[in-house]
Amino acid sequence: MSTGPDWLGSVRRVLSLLRALPPHVRRVAMRRLVETRGARARRWQRVTVVAPDRLVVVCHGNIMRSAFAVAYLQQQAPHVASRIVGAGTHAVLGRGAQDSALRVAPAFGVPLDAHQAQPLEVVALRAADVIVCMDRANEAHVVARYPFMADRVFLIGDGPADFSHRRVVLDPYARGDAATHAAFQQIVEQLPHWLTVITVPHEPA
Repeated sequence: MSTGPDWLGSVRRVLSLLRALPPHVRRVAMRRLVETRGARARRWQRVTVVAPDRLVVVCHGNIMRSAFAVAYLQQQAPHVASRIVGAGTHAVLGRGAQDSALRVAPAFGVPLDAHQAQPLEVVALRAADVIVCMDRANEAHVVARYPFMADRVFLIGDGPADFSHRRVVLDPYARGDAATHAAFQQIVEQLPHWLTVITVPHEPA
């Protein structure tokens, strides 16, 4: 394991995250932190053998990262657009995309002018959904609220590629257009295998 500045920065971010979480959510986050790569891969293989009913992309407020990710995926695969939805663990229903997201998203060919945020509760998770979270706090909150979905909750960097230290996309909220652009670029790079999961034909019943 690297012991350079990037590693130290990651450790500090994780410690800061854990301190900020409510105790019951912190316990979930700690369990996920010690999950092995092999265990993640096995979970991914189990839930993607048959295409999930929906791909649910989750971030904090559903006004930047998940809003962009869903719009991008729907544009890439319009034939399954209705099976790709977004939500926020702390979203305000009907809130529009954040200003920086509105400015940056068109550079990727994805306008967000019509976006309206959805709280996770509004989405009503189903047993056959797969949930893709942008960061560890999102992941922990989802698993804490819906423990029956635990095996179907992943970070965006999980899956066959397993981006290792880039498994999360940090929240660019209030950090300016450059940070938003970097976050959106990372999302675009890490979405292809999730698009494959949702577009695999369902096996006959």
